[in-house]
Amino acid sequence: MASNPGEPSKTDLKKSITAASNAAENVISLDALKEVDEEVQYAIATHQSHLDPWSKQALTLYFILLFAFLNATSSGFDGSLMGSINAESQYKNFFHLKETGSSTGLVFILYNAASMIGCAFGGPIMDYFGRRRGMQSGCLFTLGGAVLASAAQTLPQFKASRFLLGFGIILQTLSAPVYVTEIIPPQWRGRLGGYYNTFYFVGSITATGVVYATSQYTTTLAWRLPLALQVIPPFFVFTGCFFIPESPRWLASRDRMDEAAKIIYKYHGGDDNEVAKLEIREIALHVKLSKPQTPREYIRGLWDYRELFNSHSARWRTGMVTLITFASTLTGNSILTFFQPTMLAAVGVTSTRRKLLLTFASSIVSCSGAVFGSATNDWILRRTRFVYGSFSLAASLSLVAAMSSQVANATAQGNTPSKAISGVGIFSIFLFGWIFSFVYTPNQSLYCTEVLNQEIRAKGISLHALESNLATILFTYTTSIALGDISWKYYFVWISVDFVAGILWFFFGVETVGRTIEELDACFEAKFPPKASWKRTKIVRDENEDVGVKVVDMGA
Repeated sequence: MASNPGEPSKTDLKKSITAASNAAENVISLDALKEVDEEVQYAIATHQSHLDPWSKQALTLYFILLFAFLNATSSGFDGSLMGSINAESQYKNFFHLKETGSSTGLVFILYNAASMIGCAFGGPIMDYFGRRRGMQSGCLFTLGGAVLASAAQTLPQFKASRFLLGFGIILQTLSAPVYVTEIIPPQWRGRLGGYYNTFYFVGSITATGVVYATSQYTTTLAWRLPLALQVIPPFFVFTGCFFIPESPRWLASRDRMDEAAKIIYKYHGGDDNEVAKLEIREIALHVKLSKPQTPREYIRGLWDYRELFNSHSARWRTGMVTLITFASTLTGNSILTFFQPTMLAAVGVTSTRRKLLLTFASSIVSCSGAVFGSATNDWILRRTRFVYGSFSLAASLSLVAAMSSQVANATAQGNTPSKAISGVGIFSIFLFGWIFSFVYTPNQSLYCTEVLNQEIRAKGISLHALESNLATILFTYTTSIALGDISWKYYFVWISVDFVAGILWFFFGVETVGRTIEELDACFEAKFPPKASWKRTKIVRDENEDVGVKVVDMGA
């Protein structure tokens, strides 16, 4: 059909959406755009639809997500638990360990080594059996590891429990964020997806609180009881997965589109919700365009990780996963997670009870950062947060190093460290934890699942976990030794990484806010995905109160 002489073609409209530089020319009427561009359709649908956060369906969705969130609680419980127990004399005396050193580093590393092995199985399990079965399979190993840890009589038994826990928790935390991202409405993806990792602190705070309470015991119950309590989160997850719905996107990938559509309509606003309708159209089209596979090809493909690198789009997606993995893992937060008592000692805290109390308080402070970060995740852009957050982490860790050096100098001269300097050191440690939790905790898993499409999401999140564990293994072991040898001077390694990460995010960060998962395909297929993603479609009103679409460049 020929276009009217005064009416722009659809091709021209698309070009004007992505290429116009004059803001006045960058506003186009809704009627002209309704069927032109996926991103515009989403902006229009969001403008025309409303999701009630207090409806019966929304409250049911929150309850469903709670079971997925508890997987992060399992991870947080173990991470903070070992950091706190490692400071207890009852634990160290029983297994003849020191707070730092190669033997202690090996206990921590076994957990990460098992996690690395689990990465190879997590993707295939959740792709073949579904996201719920992926979570349940991990729970079985976590339950076994928790029982063995609490009953261990020898160091080899305890090491075996660490291996089981590492293998189980990685299977849980690979499947859970994928499930969360695939089932939540796109309008709430930032907040609800961010709250997944925030539940890490539910486990973290509980663990540090329990260890502080049991540290007064003189028997092995001081560390056995906290270890035994690790069974609680995986028990609820394993049981709950029998009653929650499967991921609609996984169902669609297995030619069960009708089931997927029912779940989306039920929890994303109903049959008349424009965003829900758009989601179903996009998912159905995505599945239709996917390459058909025979059963043998499908099974073989579960283990084929070449998909992460075999196209321009896939390489950029994988690059973003790698960037957030190393940018977040190598910030210095691993010191805070595993060696916070040692950090506190470097700023003048000597009492074990006070170290445990401050570690507990630090978890609460960090939790507040994660909650605030998640609550603002739908309107603070990811790239902006990562850029400024990386530089802020470098600054706060520099302050920790400065105060630690002052305490070290005073101690070397035989003087008592200043309480003011020690107080500033404690504050800077808390500040570092808060900034990390605000910037990265809500987004470590969320950003990975956003930038990965359906075909490579399970493999990509497995790669994220593998890279994270490789980095953690290397730096946890070396950190245990370095903190004992050069103390606070080691912080400058992490300060340098934070600074470099900020630069990389500024130039190469791909923005994900304001688009559905399927709409990000267009960004990653562009010649330079970061630049394509920095353009955001908005609904605006002109001086005549007419509604239109405006494209804003967020990269400036």
